Amino acid sequence: MPIPRHTFLPPPGRPRWQSDDPADSELIYLSWGMRWMGDHPIPLAQHEGWVYIAILEGTPGIILRDRQMSVRRGDVFIFHPDCAYGLADRPGVPCRPMTWLWRTPPAHSQLAPQPGSYLPLRANDAALRRLAGINRQCQRDVTLAGETSLLALRRAHLDLDIALAAVLGRPEKVNPHHRIRMALSFLHQNPAALQPAKSLCEYLQVSPATLRSLFHTHCGKGPQAVALDLRMQRAKQRLAAGNIQVKQIAYELGYQHPNDFSRAYKRYYGESAHRKEK
Repeated sequence: MPIPRHTFLPPPGRPRWQSDDPADSELIYLSWGMRWMGDHPIPLAQHEGWVYIAILEGTPGIILRDRQMSVRRGDVFIFHPDCAYGLADRPGVPCRPMTWLWRTPPAHSQLAPQPGSYLPLRANDAALRRLAGINRQCQRDVTLAGETSLLALRRAHLDLDIALAAVLGRPEKVNPHHRIRMALSFLHQNPAALQPAKSLCEYLQVSPATLRSLFHTHCGKGPQAVALDLRMQRAKQRLAAGNIQVKQIAYELGYQHPNDFSRAYKRYYGESAHRKEK
């Protein structure tokens, strides 16, 4: 017997939203609130998009083609459109699932189930609260008009995928040199920053202790010393060009007075700052 491709709606009075134009909507269907799956089960069916289900309360059963699975609070599933599933429970027993039916697949490759299959996930309380917040945001986004609603729901889909990617417990590998590259790039672009540590803490959103550790690990010296190295290198290059006055270089590098720059230059190089004549 063929399995229908159909979205079975909850009984009257149960909260849900459905798009008037599924072919032109990022979100096709959304539901929340209490359900009694034993009294109003969802038959086995395929869907027009990718279904995300998160269980907030209760222990309903998910019906598949060949078996039935018991689920509990914190279980999350992503179903491929060609994966038929249904929901059932004992009569009179409540549960509280959240359901999204998206027209487009998950943006994160690790969240995309194989054709005809599903991806099971396990969320802790913090993750469930985040998912519930995204569901509430979707409830607001669907009331917006036209393109604004479309863009808001695309963002919500991404937020949902980001939250579930964290649930996977397999974080992307982080390049340990990425942050120091950002810091050095900032110093190259801001040679006039005479208090670079303070600026870098704000730029990288790290504490002073973390910043010092980052620079000593990768550069062998603190951020102030590295910034001075880069500033003096810039000064020497500018002087070598021979087409700019010393005082102008001093102002470019953040010194309020040319004498302050001249003293810093001589202390660093052991020689006075003089431009080379061409």
